[in-house]
Amino acid sequence: EYFTTMIRQVKDSGANLAICQWGFDDEANHLLLQNGLPAIRWVGGVELELIAIATGARIVPRFSELSADKLGTAGIVREIAFGTTKDRMLIIEDCANTKAVTVFVRGGNAMIID
Repeated sequence: EYFTTMIRQVKDSGANLAICQWGFDDEANHLLLQNGLPAIRWVGGVELELIAIATGARIVPRFSELSADKLGTAGIVREIAFGTTKDRMLIIEDCANTKAVTVFVRGGNAMIID
């Protein structure tokens, strides 16, 4: 019941993606996905603030404080895997308020990258 109330609050706000600084358990993640709400968990505090600035969103500490005026906008949110170890990176594109770019540099060792 607790999780279904939270999911209803997220859906009622108009959100179509949830990003959380702290993790939530597998049951909550499953219920979110079942209700058409993909979620990203364990996002660092600094990264969460940068995402909020770029998308024009407000960080809310409780589900009960979530409303449409606190939501941000972005175009595409996708995850890519790269390298032989299949490291993963989340990409958020077409944000409402950003002039930033990411330059991803890879090399065989630190000396090559420098």
